[in-house]
Amino acid sequence: MSSVFTFLDLQGHINFGNRAHTINSTFGSRTWSAEANMGSSPPLAIADICDAYSHLLTNGELRPLPPVFQIYGRNKEGHGRVLVVDGCGSLRSAIIGGNLAKRAQNNGWAGIVVYGCIRDVDDINLCNIGVRALNSYPVKPGKKGNGEKHIPVTIAGTRVCDGDWLYADSDGIIVSSVELAGV
Repeated sequence: MSSVFTFLDLQGHINFGNRAHTINSTFGSRTWSAEANMGSSPPLAIADICDAYSHLLTNGELRPLPPVFQIYGRNKEGHGRVLVVDGCGSLRSAIIGGNLAKRAQNNGWAGIVVYGCIRDVDDINLCNIGVRALNSYPVKPGKKGNGEKHIPVTIAGTRVCDGDWLYADSDGIIVSSVELAGV
């Protein structure tokens, strides 16, 4: 059974306030981009967002990703692109390495979320972007060049659709069907 890799390319805050729109991928199966949530006040903590918007948790418009992600890199607040990669939870190879993390940092990205493994952890930890991944693994993936766009994905059992907003901090990552006011 082979893994299908899904790339979500988001733009926004490391506190991810991102709205997803699909674009092409370089390898893998799906890619997304998003517009930044450009608020002037500091972002709310994810726990505070969940408390303030508990009604959205109840009706499914606000969906937390399961607490399976390790934190790498240097979390920062700021606006920029966020790459979300669905590697189907595979622990058989690393999907992202230090070179891609450095490119993301140099291009002004705020972070990367990987539902799979990363490698080159020491290099990634020196980057000024926040990185979330299931774990690290030294083996690189086989690149197949396949890609899809405008397709919803499921990350750790949580559906992420075109137009969703993502928010993250050290407490976790949440996905919202709507932009959250004041966040």
